[in-house]
Amino acid sequence: MTDSNDVALVFECTLDAPPEKVWRALTIPEYLERWLQPPPDLDLSVIASEENRSLSYRWREAGLGDMPEDSSVTVELEPDGEGRTAFRLTHTPPRMPVAANNNEPAPTLMLCAA
Repeated sequence: MTDSNDVALVFECTLDAPPEKVWRALTIPEYLERWLQPPPDLDLSVIASEENRSLSYRWREAGLGDMPEDSSVTVELEPDGEGRTAFRLTHTPPRMPVAANNNEPAPTLMLCAA
């Protein structure tokens, strides 16, 4: 599900509701807002879904400076046979950019500016 370089936050629990009801809470905007209580600068976009089974969002919120930070949130639902739902939420933060490996010395001008 995640690359070995990714760091993910995983939350699992059992909800006392069938998957269909949990699905409505995740997909009807008014219910989602009431349940999630998102910050005002959050932009959620559905990127994948399988009805009553799984849902993935692109989670974009204001980052430091002018660059918004994107991450993904995936919710997986599994009925437990007793009218409840096994709920698993995985939040994967943005990947950190990898610096190019450059062994060249820094320009003198940059060293003077530092």
